[in-house]
Amino acid sequence: MCGTYDSFLGAERAQAVPIDCLGLLREADLDRPVGHLSVGQRRRLARALLVARPPEPLLLDEPTNHLSPALCDEPEGALHSGPGTVALAGHDRRLRTRWEGREFRLPDDGRA
Repeated sequence: MCGTYDSFLGAERAQAVPIDCLGLLREADLDRPVGHLSVGQRRRLARALLVARPPEPLLLDEPTNHLSPALCDEPEGALHSGPGTVALAGHDRRLRTRWEGREFRLPDDGRA
């Protein structure tokens, strides 16, 4: 996985933002090939890549799907520290109550 991270970001950016400093993946998983990772681990790798080279803006739809409640804390923390705009859509009550950014809610039209 580290090889994928390094090749995607480039050596200079990967050194500036090491994957193990992000808290999204366990150290034991860093040497595993991406094809051997679970779906949740692959999604955490994708989030690590986004955090290491943040886009402007970042659009997320249900970012905590497939993550246990304990694992949601790390991505939430990474999102709060990012430099760009984050637009997030989700039904996760825990995430919504802990969100520290500005919020825009769509009215419930009763069709759901």
